[in-house]
Amino acid sequence: MVKGGMKKHTSSLLLVAILLQAATSIRVERVVVPPVVLAGRRVVLECQYREEGDKLYSLKWWRGDDQFYQYVPPTRNHFPVTGVVVNWTATSNLNSGHSGQEVVVLERVGLDTAGVYKCEVMADASFQTEFREANMTVIYAPEGPPSIYAAPGINLHNISVGQRVALTCTAPPASPPPTLTWFINGRRVDSSMVTSSSPVFQRHLARVTSQLTFTFSRPQVTSGALSVTCVASQGGGAPSPLPHQTDLAGYRQSATLHLKPTPPPSFWDRIFSGSSPNASLPHHHLLLLLLLLLLHSCLALPHPA
Repeated sequence: MVKGGMKKHTSSLLLVAILLQAATSIRVERVVVPPVVLAGRRVVLECQYREEGDKLYSLKWWRGDDQFYQYVPPTRNHFPVTGVVVNWTATSNLNSGHSGQEVVVLERVGLDTAGVYKCEVMADASFQTEFREANMTVIYAPEGPPSIYAAPGINLHNISVGQRVALTCTAPPASPPPTLTWFINGRRVDSSMVTSSSPVFQRHLARVTSQLTFTFSRPQVTSGALSVTCVASQGGGAPSPLPHQTDLAGYRQSATLHLKPTPPPSFWDRIFSGSSPNASLPHHHLLLLLLLLLLHSCLALPHPA
């Protein structure tokens, strides 16, 4: 009988302990970490927590396995971590007079700032801990627009109909490697016309190159020229031939070339170049014939009495 009573008493104590822990706990409600951010920018991290019958003992921020921030009311501290630069003044000002959330401001984020960020809270009485985490990706955008250049021997202001044109587009170093997309007169070109090279990495930044090859035709010419655009894009969103944009939903920069066709030959050009369909004589023979005609006309004029 005694053993049975002890078991019931122990079970009751465990149940009370479980209920007590459930009634006195703390939890992380929400963690705000920018999923994508441009290198060099300021970042604000936010951890929202709720005290449910227990008080906050400590709140810690981690990047991976490295702790860089700690709040043990009323004291705040930050610790050196590679790539994580805490703006202590801004952080202190934003947290002044607030409860239920802790904000950390990071300055000049770089490629080594990226990673998984975790906010961990611990309860004062029960020492219960809970955390939430989120990933942050840092992109290094190209410093300036891409460059387009023509293959040797191609005069961009004197393109003949039927001529084969080869253009190369190169974007400045970036991370992750930007995507290069070609447009002709605002319309995306077929992939069969494009040859892309593998990115070349140097100091964690990638340089990408793409080549466009097509045959120049008269119907492609609008407003006296043919417009070729190369767009370097990072992040989400479909590439667009629109001018420079810097939104993270579709970071992109572009460069445009205007190819002008060879001007049509004049009447005299056709004669002296032998390009007329009826021309079959060498240039000097045509010139001699014209001189003879001019002399005959002069001789045929009536002479004054």
